[in-house]
Amino acid sequence: MADSPLTDNCSVVFRGDIAPGFTLGEVSQGLKDFFNLDEARVNQLFSGRPITIKKNVSREKAEQFKTLLKGMGAMAEIVALENTGAGNPAPTAVAGSAPVSNVEPPVPEGNSDSITIAPPGADVLKPEERSASPQRDIVTDHLSLDSPGADVLKPHERKQPVEVQIDLSHLSVEPADNSDPD
Repeated sequence: MADSPLTDNCSVVFRGDIAPGFTLGEVSQGLKDFFNLDEARVNQLFSGRPITIKKNVSREKAEQFKTLLKGMGAMAEIVALENTGAGNPAPTAVAGSAPVSNVEPPVPEGNSDSITIAPPGADVLKPEERSASPQRDIVTDHLSLDSPGADVLKPHERKQPVEVQIDLSHLSVEPADNSDPD
């Protein structure tokens, strides 16, 4: 029971990326008007986390929706869903008044053929994957502070200015012309 590429169940995912030639204001206003969202929900779309905009649609519908979003300046991607089951249709994530905060990012399954790149500043490691910073015991007993404005260089550390003899006798200054530049 192999599905054709045009009938696979897919999700349309938006990470907050903006197409070249568009500004954040233009894209957010377009999404706000299209989805009839308030300002807080639009800001959630640009949080840098993947948000599923359309879920459980055919590849053809997903491509159409991706093209529509691209026309508004929003760069979305299509993620194929595996084994969604016919009796378990997923609701549309951001249509009308559906809250964006309840939308979960797609979870890649096993052998995913696609590679994605997280947006700048996104956390790519889970908390348990992060290595703990080692405690450092830094000895500072030998350091001291001087009062504000104190001269911190010792006399032997100062660079002594060297007097330079330059012969300027061959140079002369001509008097300024008093004519008006007008």
